Amino acid sequence: MGHDHDHAHGPAGLAGDPRVRRAAMISLAVAVAILAIKVCAWLITGSATVLSDALESVIHVAATLFMAWCARISAAPPDAEHPFGHGRIEFLSAGFEGGAVGLAALGIAAVAIEAWWSGRAPGNLDWGLALVAGAAAVNAGLGWWLLRTGRATGSPLLIADGHHVLSDVWTSLGVLAGVGTMLFINDPLMRGWCDAGLALVLAGYVFWVAVRLVRGAVAGLLDEADPQLLDRAVAALNAVREDAWRDVHGLRLRRDGANILGELHLVVPEGWTVAQAHDASERVERAILDQIGQRGTIMVHLDHDGSHEYRYIPSDQGPITVESATRMEA
Repeated sequence: MGHDHDHAHGPAGLAGDPRVRRAAMISLAVAVAILAIKVCAWLITGSATVLSDALESVIHVAATLFMAWCARISAAPPDAEHPFGHGRIEFLSAGFEGGAVGLAALGIAAVAIEAWWSGRAPGNLDWGLALVAGAAAVNAGLGWWLLRTGRATGSPLLIADGHHVLSDVWTSLGVLAGVGTMLFINDPLMRGWCDAGLALVLAGYVFWVAVRLVRGAVAGLLDEADPQLLDRAVAALNAVREDAWRDVHGLRLRRDGANILGELHLVVPEGWTVAQAHDASERVERAILDQIGQRGTIMVHLDHDGSHEYRYIPSDQGPITVESATRMEA
């Protein structure tokens, strides 16, 4: 048996969190503004490094548009075609963003190589530095807020976007350091080579961020076990455990967007009433979701110790561990 909990009962538990959609729209608006600032910085300086930073922001705007669309879909409640809701589309958004960041890395590398061959030297670096610094400061605040909101809502969509925004901050800091250094280089050819070399370094960093984002999205789509989730679930089980329980096993958890879906087997005494068993399953589900701090459903399958496979399980087995709780056999 299982029930939906949002720290309260109700059928809306699997619907999307409105905070996710709001955060996605704010991220989109800020991304467009940041792009405009960086394009201005590139037009002023003609720097390949600054253009690389602007290209990454172009991809970010495209990815954020897709993220906002996914956030709208994930907010829809369950329906006949999607009885578990639409939350898993958030992993698709995270994967798309990772792929887009990878394309940005390739574009940055192409710009850097072209600048290297041409030996083009940037100019008006002081104004460009000021604009890039302002963009980095805004992005730092946005990225921190997106990560905080994503972790509070359990949204992989916002977490991926937050990491992307913060990667943009590091890219901008690299631009500031490199362009600042170029202010002290008088030789135009040497300045152009330094500009192109820094752009190549930034391309490598952006590509590494892309790999991380895609890796996280694939892990979510394939329901990869999350050790932190399991640790917290087992801590909740030990907190509400009763002496009469005979065994807990078959624990499985997965993220479904901002929701948690899971199941476990609870072995109780054969003589328990239906009411006793139901109350125990309710406490287990509520404890796990409260400990994790997210909405969702935990299906508790009840077994009794009178059946043959449970007849010889000792009554005192010590604390429940992740290994014992996740084993699939009795």
